[in-house]
Amino acid sequence: MTDKTKKILRLAYHAVVTAALLLAAACLIYGCVSIYQTGPNPEDDPFTREVVAATFAPIAPIIWAAVGVAVLGFVLHPLLPQAPTPKADMTATACQRLATRTDLTACPAELAAKVEKERRLRRLHGTIALGLLILGAAFFLAYALDFNHFDKSAITPAMTNAMWVLLPCMGVPFAYGVFAAYFRRFSYRRELTLLKQAPAEALAPAPTPVPVSERWVLVARYAVLAVAVATILIGSIGDGWADVLTKAINICTECIGLG
Repeated sequence: MTDKTKKILRLAYHAVVTAALLLAAACLIYGCVSIYQTGPNPEDDPFTREVVAATFAPIAPIIWAAVGVAVLGFVLHPLLPQAPTPKADMTATACQRLATRTDLTACPAELAAKVEKERRLRRLHGTIALGLLILGAAFFLAYALDFNHFDKSAITPAMTNAMWVLLPCMGVPFAYGVFAAYFRRFSYRRELTLLKQAPAEALAPAPTPVPVSERWVLVARYAVLAVAVATILIGSIGDGWADVLTKAINICTECIGLG
């Protein structure tokens, strides 16, 4: 089997498993919403095991199929080995290191102006993204603190309206943040290209890296592990597991609405 064929099979498997998991998630969400929208009924409580089982029974084959497709990946992985993972993009780090060594006052005016322009644009887009996030959070907080928007007799429509308000408040900053992140990435590439054109007299000598002892790294790792194990044991001895279990049950029965 050629590498091209293996690549096509991997892509096909990834597409299938993604579609299967999305379908399973959509079915689970639909089932949960269906049960929740029926509302509690003193005569016939819809949150019983029988009702929940009957609601999820039709989608059980879809869930099992999604699980089977996911498990199939463990079988295909050794048969279709993936190419080595590419190294992380270190452009921003390299650009920042070179920028600390470059004296723009000793560079040609045109080159220095282009570098400053890239830096101003990155700061501008970052500021806009942060401003949109603050404005969206403030607007939604003002909406959420107005209790007139939440009628206890119709809490489901009130929560639905709140979600529609939250969507643009958080969606717009998120979308602009993604744009700003991509712009930042390509801006660092452009700046790095410009800095490499700086004359030799504008570059300061590279600092000597300070070696870090591997022994201290191991000591720190084992110390963190020891603290984690100790806190888990202390919590278990003090019946902390019961508190965690109680909180998990409350989340499922009160927040999500199933139980």
